[in-house]
Amino acid sequence: MRQSSKRQVLSGAAALLMGMSVATSVSANPATRFVSESGYQPVDADTVWQQVNNALRAKADSLFQPGAELGPIPLSVVALDALEPALERTRYRVRYGINWVAPPEGSAGGPVPVSYVEVARFNIGPAIREGLIDSLGKENVANAEAFGVGPNTSWRFVTQPVMGNRAMIMSAGRTEIDDQAAQNEMCLGSPCMGVASVIDNAAPWSDMQPVETWPDTPLVTGSQQMVSPVIAINQLLGEVDSIETDSPAGAPAQPDWSIEAVIESNLGQDLGIEAAYRWGNLLDDSIGTLWQRLATFGMGGDQPAAFRAEAFECNRGPAFAAPGEYCP
Repeated sequence: MRQSSKRQVLSGAAALLMGMSVATSVSANPATRFVSESGYQPVDADTVWQQVNNALRAKADSLFQPGAELGPIPLSVVALDALEPALERTRYRVRYGINWVAPPEGSAGGPVPVSYVEVARFNIGPAIREGLIDSLGKENVANAEAFGVGPNTSWRFVTQPVMGNRAMIMSAGRTEIDDQAAQNEMCLGSPCMGVASVIDNAAPWSDMQPVETWPDTPLVTGSQQMVSPVIAINQLLGEVDSIETDSPAGAPAQPDWSIEAVIESNLGQDLGIEAAYRWGNLLDDSIGTLWQRLATFGMGGDQPAAFRAEAFECNRGPAFAAPGEYCP
C-alpha cells in the first residue's frame, strides 16, 4: 500500500469536486505539467487513490477489489466515476499515451512505463431531453433531473506500476468543460456532445459477432443486468500497461495520443453500453491503426448480451481494409 504523502490531504471527495488544489506549483516535472496545464487544476494523488479504493470496496458486485489489479485505462474511468456525481446518459472519451522513464542512475532494472491518461465525461442527458421536447412537447417529457444534471468534466492521471499495483496514481488533475467548449470537443472524429452514436460511423466495422460472456466474472451491475462503463472498457483495453509505439505519443500534453476510446452509456432507446477504441502508431508494416468495438445490452437474465466488431486502418493500399478483411 502506498505510504501517505507529507503533502496536505483533503478530507474527502467533496473538496476534490470543488476543484480545490493541494498539489505543489507547476514545475519542470512532466507529470506535474500534464495535470496542471490547459485549465486543469491539480489535486492530491494520494487522496484520489484512497477515494478510488473506497469506492471499489463499497461495491459488493464490483469486478475489482481493490484497485491494485486495474490497468491505467479502466482505473481512470473508475476514478472519474468515484469522484464525480453519477450520471446515466453519458459519453466518455479516454486518451492514452505512455513514456518510458529510465530509472535513477545506479538503480537496478530497466525503464519504467509511465502512463498518461485523460478521461472526459460528457453529460448527454440534457440534449436528449431537448430533442424529446421538440418532438413530443414539454408536457410529455420528464423534468431535467430525470435526464441527469451535472457538468461535463475531465480528469488527467499519471500512473506507473508501484509495489504490486499495476497503475498507481502518481498525479491527478481536474477541469470542467463548459457547454460552449464541449460543443467543439471531438470523439473519434465526431462531436462529443452529439445525441447520435459516434461509434457507428467511426470506422467501417465488420459484422457484429456475439461473444461469450464470462460466467465467473460479475459483468452486470444492478437489477437491469447492465454492464458498467468501466467493465466495458476493461474488456477492451484492460490489459494495456506498457505499449510500444513508433512515436512518443505519451509525452505530456501532446495531442497525438496512441489510443483514443469512447464509451457511450444509455444513449439509445434501450439501456446499454457501447465502447470502441482506435489504437494508432502500431509497430506493423501493414496495419496502421487497430479499431475494436464492444456492445452490451441488458437482457434480464444472468448475463447481458455482448457483441464485438473490428476494423483495420492500413499503412498501404486502401485507407481501411474491407469490413471483415485484413490490410494488404
